[in-house]
Amino acid sequence: MIPAGTDLTYTWSQAVNDLSQISPIVALIGFFLLAIVVDLVLPRARRSGATAMVAVVGFSYSLGTAVFRWQLGGGGYAYHRFATGDDFALFFEVLFASLGILTVALSHSYLKKRRLLESEFHILIMAAVIGMMVLASATSLVTVFLGLELLSISLYIVCGFARTDSASQEAAAKYLLVGGVASAFVLFGMALVYGGAGTTIIPDIAKNLASTTGTNPLILLGIVLMGVGFAFKVSAAPFHMWTPDVYQGAPIPVTAFMSVGTKAAAFAMIVRVFSAGLPHLAPEWQTLLAFVAATSMIVGNLMAIAQTSLKRLLAYSGVAQAGYILIGVIAGGKTGLSAVLYYLFVYMFMNFGAFAVVTLLAGPEGDRDSFADLQGLGRRNPVLAVAMTIFMLSLAGFPPSVGFFGKLFLFTAGVSAGYTWLVVLAVLMSAVSVFYYVRVLSPVWSPGPLVERVRSSVSSGFAIVLSGVASIALGLYPTALLIAGQLGADPIVKP
Repeated sequence: MIPAGTDLTYTWSQAVNDLSQISPIVALIGFFLLAIVVDLVLPRARRSGATAMVAVVGFSYSLGTAVFRWQLGGGGYAYHRFATGDDFALFFEVLFASLGILTVALSHSYLKKRRLLESEFHILIMAAVIGMMVLASATSLVTVFLGLELLSISLYIVCGFARTDSASQEAAAKYLLVGGVASAFVLFGMALVYGGAGTTIIPDIAKNLASTTGTNPLILLGIVLMGVGFAFKVSAAPFHMWTPDVYQGAPIPVTAFMSVGTKAAAFAMIVRVFSAGLPHLAPEWQTLLAFVAATSMIVGNLMAIAQTSLKRLLAYSGVAQAGYILIGVIAGGKTGLSAVLYYLFVYMFMNFGAFAVVTLLAGPEGDRDSFADLQGLGRRNPVLAVAMTIFMLSLAGFPPSVGFFGKLFLFTAGVSAGYTWLVVLAVLMSAVSVFYYVRVLSPVWSPGPLVERVRSSVSSGFAIVLSGVASIALGLYPTALLIAGQLGADPIVKP
């Protein structure tokens, strides 16, 4: 796995440099271990709040470390080029740490309401975020798979976290079975690429395959198998079948976390492996991803129309959104990849925020995610109704929301790269999506019966308000985030 002739002598200065390159991950691992110890030693009455606090501090410290390293710039390889601390990795580490803070803030009151074990939940979320960060910083197929499995195993457990709820157990079982198959596809594809390239180091794969034509059956089959596995992970059609059932059965904070984090981590993996590792075979994997993108946009938007559950609607919406983001991956270059990074970051706020509003409707007996449960939300809690309106209009792509500018950047990149037919299809499907996103707002603003007011805790309110403000502010002022996306794309465009 390690290239022949590599000097394996390990000095103290190398150890310090390696740790500094992945310092956001190291910091979070330290707090992850601390959270386990806190859960073991504190009395049951105190451990939940203490673990939540450790998780928030850990995510915040990791976030601060990533921002600090971003300002320093110039991150490089670590551990014999099995990982890196470049701007691409740091961009996603900021995203994942922010998502972790929002998840802890949202889930605290929900877990108490549902009488679920809180400390174990936060520990598993921390483990999943560590897996996501490993995926973003991986520069070897071995490291990619380790991060993928750490993320997947953590999610299998939290999907079935409501142990007395049969729907939650069913969701975990489905996700485990389908996720295992997807991981097998990815691993087999990686093995074939390793056999063709003679190395697992992604930059070396690009170098060794620079003269390879698109007729090499070993590499082509590896690309197809990895593409299928990646499509499973991003919930892209026709490999999306698990998504609506798992989203509906899992506890809502888990669904909110998965809908953003898993998709972002999987796209980081796709960009690293395909754009950075197989740039000379771009026509082959671009053709595969173009088919997946077109299918995802058609299936996701048309299936969402028929849904009466907000969880399932947002699941199919996520399938369609994966198709939009794939346009930027296919377009490639600095323009396409910066648009992908911009959209993934803002997608965190608008999609997570929509799930966060539904989380507050849950009762001790379970989740309430039907359209009927939204009836009269404007009277029961006007702030939540306004927030839900912002999130739905952002997902639909109404200006001046972040969704509008995100799609604008993606579609512009697609046209510039010559994929006009795919962009035309995306615009048509975006017009279709307006129907079901606006349909959600009908019960929200209808009079509805006089029922109990929907209340939110301070932490949940913080997560929703922050997501709502970001969904507007990053649309009104998209430049700073887009520039950050361009800097994050640089290590992929200029390896």
